[in-house]
Amino acid sequence: MEEYTREGIGENLGTRLIGRHIRWHDTLPSTNDLAASLAEIQVPEGTVIVAEEQTAGRGRRGRPWTSPRGGIWLSIILRPPLPLPQAPLIGLAAATAVARAIRVTTGLLARVKWPNDVLIEGRKVVGVLVEAGPGAEWVIVGIGINANVPRAALPAETGYPATSLEEALGHPVDRGVLVRTVLRELERKYDELCGGGALRIVRTWREMADTLGRVVRVETGGAVLEGSADDIDDSGALLVRERDGVVHRVIAGEIVIREVG
Repeated sequence: MEEYTREGIGENLGTRLIGRHIRWHDTLPSTNDLAASLAEIQVPEGTVIVAEEQTAGRGRRGRPWTSPRGGIWLSIILRPPLPLPQAPLIGLAAATAVARAIRVTTGLLARVKWPNDVLIEGRKVVGVLVEAGPGAEWVIVGIGINANVPRAALPAETGYPATSLEEALGHPVDRGVLVRTVLRELERKYDELCGGGALRIVRTWREMADTLGRVVRVETGGAVLEGSADDIDDSGALLVRERDGVVHRVIAGEIVIREVG
């Protein structure tokens, strides 16, 4: 296996932007928090912050994210030249990039769950947390991958139980190879999005989606919505159709698949 170090990842990475500068830490409270602080002082775009473990990792809605050794915990600083309405597509692009990287390096059929999670056989293996500065002048893409995390260290999540790549494969994954592939795929998707390829990002997400065409329960803004996840629109919002035919556009929320039958 390749050595999982800053030097091992950066050597011959082959990217133009992402990963040209890597900051490596044994332990951090949160790679996203450090990335946000660095973004404010204008460190180069594409800088990657990696931690072997996080002591205060978090997911969407501020939920704790278990981040023990053996996983992959990193954040990337971006400065996207995008219209503000397209900023949410960065999360969709990142999720598809990580899912493709997992497919390429492990052969596992990784799929995406709206908005930014990655699943293996219905179990959550990756969380993507996107946070932006004022006016989306800078955007942090936080990626947490349960790579070689033992079963006992995985969180128990209602609706979407967690798994790890090691558990799914039956053996450890090469973290060095996987991270290098993730960074390359992310740069490819980011370049595509910034080059006017928003509709291609949406189309790719649809092709990899685990969510669409299924009955979902959505908690958003204190309200609960249940219906069919019909599609996403061009900005990445989820379109949910209730039984009465009314379609709701959901821009943020927590969804759970409702098994029918």
